Amino acid sequence: MNLDKINHIAILRLSALGDVCHAMFVVSAIKKRYPNASITWITSPLEAHIVRHLPAVTVCVYDKKAGIKGMIALRRALSHVTFDVLLHMQWSLRASALSRMIKAKKRIGFALSHSREKQSWFVNELAPEPRGPHVLDALFSLAEAIDVTELPESCDIILEPLTVALPDQFVVINPSASKQERNWTLEGYRSLIHFFAERNIPVVLTGSPASTEVEFANTLLEDPSIESHAVTNLVGKTSISKMLSIIHASKLVIAPDTGPAHIATLVGTPVIGLYAHSNPKRTGPYKDLSKVVSVYDDLAEKEYSKSVAELPWAARVHDAHAMSYIQLEQVLEKVTASLSEHVL
Repeated sequence: MNLDKINHIAILRLSALGDVCHAMFVVSAIKKRYPNASITWITSPLEAHIVRHLPAVTVCVYDKKAGIKGMIALRRALSHVTFDVLLHMQWSLRASALSRMIKAKKRIGFALSHSREKQSWFVNELAPEPRGPHVLDALFSLAEAIDVTELPESCDIILEPLTVALPDQFVVINPSASKQERNWTLEGYRSLIHFFAERNIPVVLTGSPASTEVEFANTLLEDPSIESHAVTNLVGKTSISKMLSIIHASKLVIAPDTGPAHIATLVGTPVIGLYAHSNPKRTGPYKDLSKVVSVYDDLAEKEYSKSVAELPWAARVHDAHAMSYIQLEQVLEKVTASLSEHVL
């Protein structure tokens, strides 16, 4: 195929929110390489809210709850176009089945080293080996297969205006992840809030409407020593679109391994990631890996009795209390350095 004649590109990445944020960087790079090409992104309902902030990208929603009927509906919706390229960015059998509903001349999947659930059976070309160990590197390798050579410094997105009254300068703490085992301790977060209060730096809490996240934030703020005026609790009170704008307006984000950490990278806000269960070199905030606080290496080597270098690419730590090994002093060291760097 003549790469200069690529006019219609399909992106298949359904979830999760953090990985979709990574993929948005890749699509921004593709748009720069192929400014006249039309891009259609097939994604899930939740993630569609953030993908729609990319200009000049058509979003098609597939809800896995719709099953086969939803797949057939997608095929009908896209029956009018045969894509020059389909970039199959999802490691799942469901996504691979969905990919067969899309007409495309070239179907590109991950290199075999990064392929899972028989994805290679559903494509006709494999991407080159990723440049690095990060998930974003793997996603970008698919774009490299169509001559996209570099990631942009920032992602081209459109933000909604802020409609929530917030301080001029503030930090965001996103205390919860979708899986509670990824949350840092209540004591750790409370001490962090005290640290900011002593420096007259307002804190905004963000998070999804999930009951576990709302309850965790409410419990966090039950400590009577936390001054209510120093903390604005927006957990469960904003859409993803509004969260995007709030994180963009903040000076610093502190979060565990969860979507808002990657939203911070997407909008160019520094982020301190708290990691224990997954390797931050693979899943951490891509542009702020130096700011990560991680106990993953020690715990992984203890669990597997091997060095991290010897472990599979996606090896996880299964200790339910892994996040409790992160010490406040480790976090404050990164916070202090970030505050000095960004003059808050």
